[in-house]
Amino acid sequence: MRKNMLPYHVVELRGLACILLVAYHVVGIPGAGMQVADGSVYRYATDSFELIRMPLFTFISGLVYALNPARGDRLSTFFVKKLRRLGFPFLVVSTLFYLLQTHAPGANGTAAPDSMWRIYVFSYAHFWYLQALFLIFTGVALLDALHTMDRPGGFALAMAAAVAACLMVHVDSNVLSVNEACFLLPHFLLGVGVTRFRAMVPRQAMLGAAGAALAIGVALHQASLWGHLPHFGWNSGVALLCGMGGAVTLLHAMPPGRVFRMVGASSYAIYLHHALFAAGARVVLHRLNAADGVIFCVALIAGLIGPMVLESLARIRPWTRVALVGKA
Repeated sequence: MRKNMLPYHVVELRGLACILLVAYHVVGIPGAGMQVADGSVYRYATDSFELIRMPLFTFISGLVYALNPARGDRLSTFFVKKLRRLGFPFLVVSTLFYLLQTHAPGANGTAAPDSMWRIYVFSYAHFWYLQALFLIFTGVALLDALHTMDRPGGFALAMAAAVAACLMVHVDSNVLSVNEACFLLPHFLLGVGVTRFRAMVPRQAMLGAAGAALAIGVALHQASLWGHLPHFGWNSGVALLCGMGGAVTLLHAMPPGRVFRMVGASSYAIYLHHALFAAGARVVLHRLNAADGVIFCVALIAGLIGPMVLESLARIRPWTRVALVGKA
């Protein structure tokens, strides 16, 4: 195994995160998506992973980032690559999605703002994650350029500050999805820490702590889903327990698998484009009065396979590779 490789099935884990994400958007929020009842098994299943889905994506990003972190002598190159990877697809794909959402018959979901410029500045649809992730990359890259987190002590201080921001920061305007960036920063840093300092923590101790955190978090979250406790948002201790405990546990438990690996290899394209294909399949099946089970399965498959096909087609031209999937 090469020195810069992680001893985990990270691509497969990305595939699992993609499947959870697409399934969530197929079901949708109340009044959107499949428009199932609040008490349906579909909504319960997707709500059960509410505090794990996006933390898992972000944790994986931190894992991979730490293999080749930003340094002061190549900081400008790092940001150019991130703008190409995140910025260009964000501008192009969010614009196309907005135009389709505001003009296509049968479209529903996230409310589209009246002024299109707002989708580039504020949180919009699932593209908020690209804004938040760029903010996270910016903050962590600057810390790494200053070598602030090279040692465990400095990393622990950064993690403590990130946890405090997760629990306390809330900006009313939420410019560039800064609130979500604060919510997810601890999970990104956890991924960095697992890559950077995993040799310092015995595997059993890490798994034991993660398993205990996950068990406590899931128990409290399930109690909230059943109405015994109030709802826990992303900026809560329960979200940190579920997200962090779930990410580390799944990292060690994820087995190799061809399907998960295929999905994970196209994870970014799937994230960018899954809503278009899943929503298209859902609209058609709704008009055909298909059963909920059929709608869910077909829309889920469409949301996974459609972006894979689009990614293959985008490779034909350099400009489509950059604009549609963020690849040079």
